[in-house]
Amino acid sequence: MIFLARDLLERGLIELKDKNIYFLEVVRGLKQEADRVFAAVEMMNPDILAMSISKEEIEGLREYIKNPCEIQMSRYEELYAERLSRFGDVYLPPPCYLAGLEAAEKNHIELIGVDMDNETHTTAYCALVNGRELLVHSMRLKLLRMRSFKADNPWDFAILWDRRVNNMRGFRQLEREREKFMATALERLALSKKKILALIDVERAANVRKLISINEMKRD
Repeated sequence: MIFLARDLLERGLIELKDKNIYFLEVVRGLKQEADRVFAAVEMMNPDILAMSISKEEIEGLREYIKNPCEIQMSRYEELYAERLSRFGDVYLPPPCYLAGLEAAEKNHIELIGVDMDNETHTTAYCALVNGRELLVHSMRLKLLRMRSFKADNPWDFAILWDRRVNNMRGFRQLEREREKFMATALERLALSKKKILALIDVERAANVRKLISINEMKRD
């Protein structure tokens, strides 16, 4: 069963009640998302903080905090940041995940990355994305620059951007596999009966919740 918890800033928490999982949909790169993460952690006081990045990326965030450095963005990331900036300041690494790491360490919360590890992602990418799609994807940035994204808030923008960038079959399938991976990881964590706060990219969150609910219905 899914329902909205009480409002949290502009975008509320979403609970999978029977799983004791609370979702906070986040937008990568937007500075103000850090405040929402801190507020959600304070509100929920979770036992586990799950984030939609890999365990390697969590270690990368820890290293960045120790040794801050300038991060080079791809051309797609640069355009994404340019378009997203109309909703607020944009930074890398994503402030939502830096805030998650800081909040987890400060409050002694178990921190777990639920996205594909590097090896699993590379294997899936090579299996699903063919050479033609990779070539087209690398050449169509100019067309993407000409496209307008009619969104009134950063969450809707991120979803529209994702649909456009990943609209080729192989890339869509890759994202579906990521969602399955994250849903399975969260289901395993839920077996502990601990309270879980999941910081999930808004582009992936709805499908992750849907997959968990479908799997639960199948078991029933």
